[in-house]
Amino acid sequence: MPSENVTSHPVQLHYVLTSDDLLDGFAAQHRSIPRPWYLRWLSTLLTIGLLAVVFVFSAVSGDVAAGAAVMGAVVVFLVVVPVVVGFSLLLRRIFGGSRWIYRLQVRQIMRGNPALSQPMQATVTDTGVHLSSAAGQSTTSWAQHPVHVETDRSFVLLASERRGGAVLVLPKQGLGAAGPASLRSLLSVHSRRIS
Repeated sequence: MPSENVTSHPVQLHYVLTSDDLLDGFAAQHRSIPRPWYLRWLSTLLTIGLLAVVFVFSAVSGDVAAGAAVMGAVVVFLVVVPVVVGFSLLLRRIFGGSRWIYRLQVRQIMRGNPALSQPMQATVTDTGVHLSSAAGQSTTSWAQHPVHVETDRSFVLLASERRGGAVLVLPKQGLGAAGPASLRSLLSVHSRRIS
């Protein structure tokens, strides 16, 4: 939603990006972008499909009598499938959904890019976002971040509403005493908020 007629004062952020900030950005992207139901249950569906193939193969090859294969299939679908679904739900509850996977990725990203851990300055203006640190500078226009997500910790600018797109995390701690209202209003003019 770029608006050429509206001008706002630039918003400055001074921060050091932490692993928790980056994790918050990845988790916000994961929560905000819907995906088909079959991708959420892929491991469960693959387990059920594999068991079905084993029973059909056993019945067709003659290793097991057809009646025993049918009875085994019924037991599997009445006992094993609910156990697999329950185990899948339990693992999601214990590990906090996708956060544990992103935690591993964030650790690798932060280790592989030490420049991310340096003090940064972000200036958000009507033309885009300008980042500078000791490692260098970069400027991105609003066309590169058409959507954003706001979390308790940060504003997460997304390159698209698809998985795997670029993520730019602007931690709220970097706003200091100014508070998030000015950045929120600037983002509402130039980027569409998704939840």
